[in-house]
Amino acid sequence: MGFCTVQSPIDGIFVLTMASSDGHQYLTDDAIGDLIASLTAVRDTPGLRGLVTTSRLGSFCDGVDHDAAGQPDEQVAARVGEVVRLLLEMPAPTAAAVNGDATSLGLALALAHDHCVVWEGAAVALPEARRRRPLPGYVAALLRDKVAYARLRKLLMLRAEACTGKELVGTWYSANDPAAADREVVAAEACELLEGIEVGSGKNYATARQAMWPESCAAVGMEITRPRRPSSPEQILHVSEKEKEKHGASDQYQIKQTKIMKKIMYKTS
Repeated sequence: MGFCTVQSPIDGIFVLTMASSDGHQYLTDDAIGDLIASLTAVRDTPGLRGLVTTSRLGSFCDGVDHDAAGQPDEQVAARVGEVVRLLLEMPAPTAAAVNGDATSLGLALALAHDHCVVWEGAAVALPEARRRRPLPGYVAALLRDKVAYARLRKLLMLRAEACTGKELVGTWYSANDPAAADREVVAAEACELLEGIEVGSGKNYATARQAMWPESCAAVGMEITRPRRPSSPEQILHVSEKEKEKHGASDQYQIKQTKIMKKIMYKTS
């Protein structure tokens, strides 16, 4: 039996369940390969409306078992980054049904989803600082994008302190409020959440997600087009030839630009 099983209890909504014999759902080389294959298959399924990722027993995912890992940390982190990228590219809403502990790269896996439905007794943690192990850059990016409070990010990443699902309420973007009291219903709640979301174009939805979380997307190698910010009032007032043709250099347009310039000069004076 593989690490992942995929079912569709609701038309168009798929539930990916992670399971390993020890209940830790460690991200071994085989497990990561199975995750990549399963997520790719779900992504390419016609009529996809949503993806829920959960676990069967024990932890949601405890990341990498460093004592048993056969690859260097950098290689494992890069492969998990492929999983994160697939989730961020998914052309449909995603939800992590965190019905057990999520630690290390397992927490990154949860944060890579659009929504997190969390059991109140689940512990989330990044113990790498205590273990003197590095974390890939995309973990910090996901924390900045998804965890609202800097204090909580500091506790998780720099002090390696654990938090429970109940403590996360109100501090984690798109987490359920209140946290689920029964771990057995977490996946069902996640499915119900996604069922209520209407998405037209999957491609447009994925693009909107990438615009909302650009730092996380860039951290896993996705090409994100960001609008350039003007660095001076002159750049703000710069008008391309097409804009000149569009507006015809009318008096009203020039008046509007003058007002903008005055506001800028007022703020900088």
